[in-house]
Amino acid sequence: MGIQQYRINSGSIAADGTATAVSRFMKGEILSVEINYPANTCTVDLDIQEAVIQKIIDLAADNTDKVVYPTTSAQDNTGSAVSYDGTNAIKVPFVVHGRVKLSIASGTENDEVIVFINIRT
Repeated sequence: MGIQQYRINSGSIAADGTATAVSRFMKGEILSVEINYPANTCTVDLDIQEAVIQKIIDLAADNTDKVVYPTTSAQDNTGSAVSYDGTNAIKVPFVVHGRVKLSIASGTENDEVIVFINIRT
């Protein structure tokens, strides 16, 4: 097992405040996501962009760089959530086998956001 880092650059944010970019193919468990914001605020969404779209992060307007460690709730073989004690969900990393879409909203024209996704392969 190893760890790989994937970079996604939003490109220049359009006049309407939006930008989108899609990563190259990646596979593994998402360990962390580093978001490098511009000086001006914008919202950042990151979704697994395959047959079933999964939201990885959905961040409100911000302009402070950060690292997040996204997880999802574990499920049993029926699709029901599992927990440690009936109330505390078991969290597991997102598994990706495909592409990830970066979506920017409410941004400032010509700014850009750079995201680094760290994956255990």
